[in-house]
Amino acid sequence: MLSPHEIAALLLLGDAQEIDDLEPEQLDTLLAHKLVTLEHGHASDHAYPRLTSQGHSMLEAVRRIR
Repeated sequence: MLSPHEIAALLLLGDAQEIDDLEPEQLDTLLAHKLVTLEHGHASDHAYPRLTSQGHSMLEAVRRIR
């Protein structure tokens, strides 16, 4: 089960193009639940979190109950 902070992080990732200031614990949890993946940017070696299909599904469910 996700904490309110992890759900908020998921919502931020769904609304933004690039977010690189998530708390490491929140990112680790989202990665462990396979809701996000880390993708490398084209112009840098920095990895950015991106929603997976499971992350999109979770986000849709959260938005329906809000």
